[in-house]
Amino acid sequence: MKDVMITIVNSMLVDKNEKPDVTEIITEGKLEMVEDGCILSYDLDPENGEHDPGNHTEIILDGNSFNFIRTGLYGADFLVEPGVRNQTLYRMPFGNMTVGVHGRELRSDISEDKGSIMAKYQIDFNAALVADYQMDISYREI
Repeated sequence: MKDVMITIVNSMLVDKNEKPDVTEIITEGKLEMVEDGCILSYDLDPENGEHDPGNHTEIILDGNSFNFIRTGLYGADFLVEPGVRNQTLYRMPFGNMTVGVHGRELRSDISEDKGSIMAKYQIDFNAALVADYQMDISYREI
């Protein structure tokens, strides 16, 4: 396992006539290379504005699938596979909800020193489109 600096830029587009809502996270984490991809993991620091002190996130790239797993108060476990709609569970303090995740595109360029992953997907509630997302992840060895 290697120490890496991870940058995640997540864009959410609700209305095609509006600008996307963009969030960015830069954090230290770990990289483990596996047979068909990699596993990135990190914990966000509650002293730096994170409101969920028990969180842990794993990003698993396995061939042509991308799995984002977050534990803690605001948990999620969603799988992105291009051309496939999966159901996933979002956990929040007020309860859980099931949403659909429809994979649109997945690209990656990874090595032990640096890499990038791009996942495009749509989220729906009760089969009604909520938003288009694009998650751009990059990492580099530190």
